[in-house]
Amino acid sequence: MDYHRQFHRAAIERGIPEDEVSKFAEFLRFAIWTSGRPNGVPVGRSGGLPRLPVGMGWPSSEYGPLPFVASFDCAALPRVDGLALPADGSLLFFLHHEWADDTCSIADEQKFARVVYVPAGTNTATAEEPDHDEEMFCNMTLDFVGREYDLFATVNAELPSWFEDDDEDTGSRSDNQEHLARNLPHIKELCALAGELWPESNGATFHLGGYSMGIGELSTDYMYTTPETRMAEDILEAREKAGELIIPPDERDLRLEEEALRVMREWVPLAQFEPDDVYCGRFMIRHDDLAAGRFDKALSFTAFTE
Repeated sequence: MDYHRQFHRAAIERGIPEDEVSKFAEFLRFAIWTSGRPNGVPVGRSGGLPRLPVGMGWPSSEYGPLPFVASFDCAALPRVDGLALPADGSLLFFLHHEWADDTCSIADEQKFARVVYVPAGTNTATAEEPDHDEEMFCNMTLDFVGREYDLFATVNAELPSWFEDDDEDTGSRSDNQEHLARNLPHIKELCALAGELWPESNGATFHLGGYSMGIGELSTDYMYTTPETRMAEDILEAREKAGELIIPPDERDLRLEEEALRVMREWVPLAQFEPDDVYCGRFMIRHDDLAAGRFDKALSFTAFTE
C-alpha cells in the first residue's frame, strides 16, 4: 500500500494546501512495529534457536557465540515506503548488547553484532545451541537462548520528535527547526491526521524502519543523540582533521544538526529493539545497501539508556 499517497489524499480532502502537505510528507516515515500480540499471520519470531543455512556456523565473536535476537519472514512483512526490504527470504539478527556497548566504538562494536540474510529456497536447519559460558550476561535474568514467541506486525507513522513540540514554546526548537515549522502552518493538524490514520501501537518489541530511537541524551540543545548524530559527529571531526572544514564554536550545533539531517536521509533503521531494560539495540543501513541486499554493510549502534 502507498501510505504516503493515502496521507496526501486525506490531507487535501481537509483543505490543507498541497505544497504544505508535500513538505510535511518529506518528514513522514512509516515503520513496521512488531510484538507478540496476535494480529493476522506471524511475520517473524523472537528468541529460540535460529534456522541457519545448512553448513553455516553460529555467528560468533572472539569472546564466544552471539545471542540470537529475532528472525523475520520478509515475504510476510508489510511493504512500507522508504524501507526496501527483500521480497522474500529471512532476516536474522544476532547481538551481544553488553559486549557491543562496552567497546565505546562504532567500528569495534560490529564484532558483536551480525545481520544474516537467508534467501528464499535456501536449505536450512534449526541450529543447535553452541557452547558458551554459563553466564553470558551481567544481567543474570537473561538466558543465552531467549524465550521464543511469534511476532505480528502493524504499520505506524513516525515523525521527528520536535514536530510535536508546543509551537508557543519558542525555546523547544533550534533556529533551523523553527524555520521548517514556520513553513508548515498546519503542522498540528497534519500531525493529528497521521495519528488518526495510523494510531500508535503500544508495546512494540521490534521496530523496522521509521526514525531511530534516541536515548534521552542530547547531542545539541535541540537534538537527541542517535546513530545519525554519532555518525555526523565522526564525519565533521574527520573533515576538520583533514583540513577540509573549519567550524566556529558558535556554529558547531547548527553544523551538527545539518549533517545529522543529511545522514538521516541516507540511512534508515533496519531493526531496533530493547534486549533488556537498560539497553537499546539498533541496526542501521544505507538505503542503497538495503535495496541491493548488502546486509553485511549494516551497522550496530547499541546504547545504554540509564
